[in-house]
Amino acid sequence: MKVLRSIGSVVLSYVVVYLFIVLSDPVLSRLFPGQYTRDKVPPTFLLLIGTAIFAVASILGGWICVRIAPAKPGVHLLVLFIIGEIAGAISTIAIWKTWPHWYSIAWLVLWPICLWIGGLGRKAKTEAVAAVGAS
Repeated sequence: MKVLRSIGSVVLSYVVVYLFIVLSDPVLSRLFPGQYTRDKVPPTFLLLIGTAIFAVASILGGWICVRIAPAKPGVHLLVLFIIGEIAGAISTIAIWKTWPHWYSIAWLVLWPICLWIGGLGRKAKTEAVAAVGAS
């Protein structure tokens, strides 16, 4: 059961981040018609909005991962980080010639930072529980 929960924590976290980002695309295309389409690179302000959405999604993914992990949340977060960096590297290679380089690099840099921030929620909860138990 622990193995399934371990795998599930990483897979579910990645799927939530992925869906959060993919589902934001139709919203952005509705809010900015003609500027956010599959055929062309969006303007810089939309790339920045997309990067902000990615950061929020990554924080959420990190939080979900450590909350569901049955033990050693840091290891689960590390596995999630590695999977995301591999996917990010593949994506970077695919869009390198057409999209601004800063965009891919920003996502690769933000991924571990935002996962770590999201993972801090478990540490704070653990410390709060320990403090209550000690008093």
